[in-house]
Amino acid sequence: MRNIEWKSIFIVIFLLILDLIFLKLMEKKTNINSELKRKLFHVSMGIVMLIFPYIFRFSISVFVLAIFSLIILVILKNTKLKDSFGTILYSVNRESLGEIFFVISVLLIFYLSKGDKILYSIPILVLTFADSSAALIGKNYGKRDLAEANEDTKSLEGSFIFFIVAFMCSLVPLLLFTNVGREETLIISAIIGFNVSLIEMISHSGNDNILIPITSFALLVTHLELEVEVLRINLLILFAIFIIIRASNKVKAWSKLALVEAFAIGYLTVSLYGIYALIPPIILFLTCMRFPKIGENEKNNLYDARIIETNVLAGIIICAIAKNTGEFAELFMIYALAYSMHLTINTFVRLKYYFNLSEIKCVFYSFIKGVCFIFLPSLIIQKIIFGYIPNIYTNIFMLCILFLSTIFIMLQKRDVKEEKITIKNGYIHMKIVFLLILVTFICTKIF
Repeated sequence: MRNIEWKSIFIVIFLLILDLIFLKLMEKKTNINSELKRKLFHVSMGIVMLIFPYIFRFSISVFVLAIFSLIILVILKNTKLKDSFGTILYSVNRESLGEIFFVISVLLIFYLSKGDKILYSIPILVLTFADSSAALIGKNYGKRDLAEANEDTKSLEGSFIFFIVAFMCSLVPLLLFTNVGREETLIISAIIGFNVSLIEMISHSGNDNILIPITSFALLVTHLELEVEVLRINLLILFAIFIIIRASNKVKAWSKLALVEAFAIGYLTVSLYGIYALIPPIILFLTCMRFPKIGENEKNNLYDARIIETNVLAGIIICAIAKNTGEFAELFMIYALAYSMHLTINTFVRLKYYFNLSEIKCVFYSFIKGVCFIFLPSLIIQKIIFGYIPNIYTNIFMLCILFLSTIFIMLQKRDVKEEKITIKNGYIHMKIVFLLILVTFICTKIF
């Protein structure tokens, strides 16, 4: 309790309430639309969040503030206040958890930055200004919609504005408040702006409020320590991944934003883990719809960005853990196991519902595919990059976990007569992978 800075907490809460009152008065006296109200609140509170490193010293204080803020938001959404002050946030005609993600992201960035004002400020600046600019420009002037299927509307014009503003939000602080060289600053700002604009493009349900700052932070941490020669190479890698994904645009099974997500995840994986870590997701991407090849009854299926998200989230989280702990060698096979399970689960579903094989054959063939295409190649990478292979018992245990993934998806789908490519099914697959990865992580740490 001694470290909780109550005075600063009450100042921020007071500013939050004052902001709501001001916007409510503006709403009554003008014809301000719902989206503009929401974004004005977003920007004004983002500006307030920028002073956090100057008024808070302890993360526990920001945690307490986050709890109070979430309580206020819940009250605004679920009481009669929703029809008064709640209209500032909840009058838009779409489901969004953006305000919740906003609070969580500020807490995470404050904790992770550990008092470094640049590491804290740039992600919050990008979240505050780039996101709002893209939303308003895209909504009012966007002509070229990139979204397909059930994806949220994303315009090329809004994404371009996001890149420009994110680039400037990174460039100006790095130039004015750090000793980073000019060329390095330009490259880092361009990499952040480009990648985060892609992340915004594939976001949905308000999750951009957490994906944008976390990605900005990750790119800052991984690139500020690099020499200019390495940054130039990273630009080339960025370009190479873009060419690969662009060439994949001919694959009709993937939406445009799904390919954008593959691009963004590819570069983020390289930044956090290393270029060798691209191999498991690339194999998943290239073989998911092969061996067997796409059947006639599969050709109309469209895999959107949210489906891609469910297949890569576990891998990206492991990348972040490896970067934070430095346990790259120890976590690589667990990382590869996550992608092996996704390939195995996806193959099981395809074999059962589109090729009408028996459950026994589906389990056997999908397990063999996961082992041969990702798990075994990853063991070779482990040996080449890190100079050793985990002991035989660890490998047997992970193979058992991989086999369990086929059993779990078989049980999950036992009463399902027809498979549909939906985000709901994507989440089912992701939950199985997360559960088994958690078991693997705990067991390998204990034993």
